[in-house]
Amino acid sequence: MNLFDYFFSNWNKKKEIISEDSLENSNDLWADSVTTGWEYTCNLLLTTPRICIENDGYITNDTSVKPKLIGEPNNLGKDGDPSGNFGYWVRRHGHEKEFEELANISQNMIYARPSDIGRIPPKSKLEDDFKNFLIDFRIIVESNISIEKKLFMINYELGTKSEAYKDIYKKLVLEKRFPDSFFRNILCELNGVNKNTASILWESGYLTKEQVLNAPYSELIEIKGLGKSLILKIKN
Repeated sequence: MNLFDYFFSNWNKKKEIISEDSLENSNDLWADSVTTGWEYTCNLLLTTPRICIENDGYITNDTSVKPKLIGEPNNLGKDGDPSGNFGYWVRRHGHEKEFEELANISQNMIYARPSDIGRIPPKSKLEDDFKNFLIDFRIIVESNISIEKKLFMINYELGTKSEAYKDIYKKLVLEKRFPDSFFRNILCELNGVNKNTASILWESGYLTKEQVLNAPYSELIEIKGLGKSLILKIKN
């Protein structure tokens, strides 16, 4: 039996052990006959918190309990393993290193991870560059500085920090109208605000939820595209 057969054979054993029936009876099922540890994988997205990105690839060999999700409330996926909006834990079986070397995963798009700049091969330079970019981006986003300062730092500092950052920044600008679109989408968290309304508010100079909520009714009613009922809904 070669390494691929062994790896997938053990993977199938895991799925047999963690059946739907067993999950219905106990969400605390934490191990199986081949689990040797857990590895955390974050989602490579602009919305992923910094703490999740910094812990991407973290490995624990503690199989006594299921690990807790990082940066968000605990939740179990369909297979019973911890899985959330920003990342998830996968079981390790002791042969990951050999499998990665044999499959040459850093050069193989079959194993590529989805991201905001397209699919990225794991263990590759591009993955490292993009994770570093995301961390620096989240440091700015999660800071207490003004929205205007955040936009300046992203456009004129982060976007020119290195050649790798320049390429990532350019791709995000062309495909997602970054960084305005990121902050504009946050306005959709306001009651009754969709992407169209968020664009109207943004173009009218209201760049944060706080600016919208603190704006007097007399100001907002002057904005074309905002009606009385919508403004009241936003304010409530």
